[in-house]
Amino acid sequence: MKMVTVHNNNHAVSFRTKSIELFDRLLRRDGGLLILLTLLAMPLLFSQLFLSDNGSNRALTESPAMMNVAEVNSHINMTALLESNPVDNIRPYDLDDLLRVIPYYDHAMALLIYDPIDDRFFAYYSTNHRWKRGCEELTVSIKMIVYILRRLFPQRFTPTSPEFAMVISAGDVPGVRVTSCVKKKDYPCSPLDLPPILHFGHVFQLPLFPSMIAMPSSKHLKCFNYWTRFGSVCEEFQPIRPGNPHGFVFGANVDLAWEYLVPQVIWRGEDHQVFQSIVSKLIPRGVTGSDAMDVLRDHIDELIPQYKGVVYTANAEREARETQSGKLPWANIKFSNHAKDSQMYLQFRQAGIPVTREYMDNKDLAKFRYQIDLGGGNSAGTLEKLAMPGALFHHATATKEYYFNRMKPYEHYIPIAPDLSDLWKKYIWAESESPGTAKKISEEGTKLAASFGTPEGFESIFEEYMRTPLLRVMEAYEPSMYKPWRTIVSDHVEGSSMKPIVRCTASGPYDCQNIVGKKFFQELRVDEDLIEEDQY
Repeated sequence: MKMVTVHNNNHAVSFRTKSIELFDRLLRRDGGLLILLTLLAMPLLFSQLFLSDNGSNRALTESPAMMNVAEVNSHINMTALLESNPVDNIRPYDLDDLLRVIPYYDHAMALLIYDPIDDRFFAYYSTNHRWKRGCEELTVSIKMIVYILRRLFPQRFTPTSPEFAMVISAGDVPGVRVTSCVKKKDYPCSPLDLPPILHFGHVFQLPLFPSMIAMPSSKHLKCFNYWTRFGSVCEEFQPIRPGNPHGFVFGANVDLAWEYLVPQVIWRGEDHQVFQSIVSKLIPRGVTGSDAMDVLRDHIDELIPQYKGVVYTANAEREARETQSGKLPWANIKFSNHAKDSQMYLQFRQAGIPVTREYMDNKDLAKFRYQIDLGGGNSAGTLEKLAMPGALFHHATATKEYYFNRMKPYEHYIPIAPDLSDLWKKYIWAESESPGTAKKISEEGTKLAASFGTPEGFESIFEEYMRTPLLRVMEAYEPSMYKPWRTIVSDHVEGSSMKPIVRCTASGPYDCQNIVGKKFFQELRVDEDLIEEDQY
């Protein structure tokens, strides 16, 4: 276990820590001979335990949540860490190691354990964690992944098999504690020997948690579940057609050619309450119309990307009106939904700020030449926008999805800065300076999205993003040979707070039952202040 070293006794603390871990593992797993060898080494062990001063001993009880992990991992090759794939760096781990993950999380993380005696999977949730946004995504992911495990590896999950355990989390953003390390992106924010964390949803772009593995969100996980069950591609990844209204919108399927697409940057999504509150604080009472827009322009750097897009659109619309050139505004970025009864929305409307426009489905969005993926509720995802006949302006953010390693800048998409500062320049480049290149990028992006909808393509995707990470995690797990897993969990300082919330036989899809009722979650510290991506 990585520890903060107080004073200058690095070697002593490291040796003592490793010795204690070794003794514990030998005692639980490796039999009488190794125990005897360990006992013979006890004099050396005790001499190292008591050689250093009290300051160093404090390091052994330092809380992981309070560690200066960057200092502990100061020897790390940061370039190699940035380029590494966490799936390739999975280390052997046991149940005690998994329990070390708990303090790093605030919500939406569970311990998934297969119990061979019951021949069932159990999901454990910490009562020290909150139950909030992302947690529903967690339970849905649990119910699908246990079925995939059972179907892919039937010989591993039998009444005669050893127990298995892994950590999973889920959500648009990992529900980790927002420490100073996370805020400053002073990676890594966890020890390199932390066990693998399978996160179903967006993970951090930077290796803040090097052992975190990007897995499909529940929306895509359904298609991986479908492939496991039927060996065929789900309809959501296939072209849109009568009877499949939720498929990808390819230009060839809806008779849309690049030359006839509307030359605007398009986005539609939901106006979440948190977005409204951020902007409402910037507009003084009584300021309306163009004066209100001037305020927003003056505070453009304080706005989240969605509202920056709204301001760019308002500017573009005003310029089109004033010049009477007959050209469309270059930007068409607006919210499609809003809280009509909220005081915030009324304030915007009274100030004359055009933040909303008609709802558009994917077929409507596909009529535009430039798609931008700004997130937001009810907005088309990155993969859906890649499929469309227009070019994708891919918005760089602090997080990424599982398949982003297959997307290459200026091959499949046009990169856009996190603050949208280059959006106008990239539009001019694509529309006026290099339209042929932009069209080629669009075509390559469409090919990449189409690969998800073919049996050959999806088989490769399934192998890379599902079978391989699950297999590596299973192979790395070291079952306990001398203690029942329930005892290990209950005896651990963090494990004692873990309570079972779901059990699954997993003999069929969603073959799970909730163990606890609503009261359990209501008693947890519920906080509806959403942790948004821009906090990272």
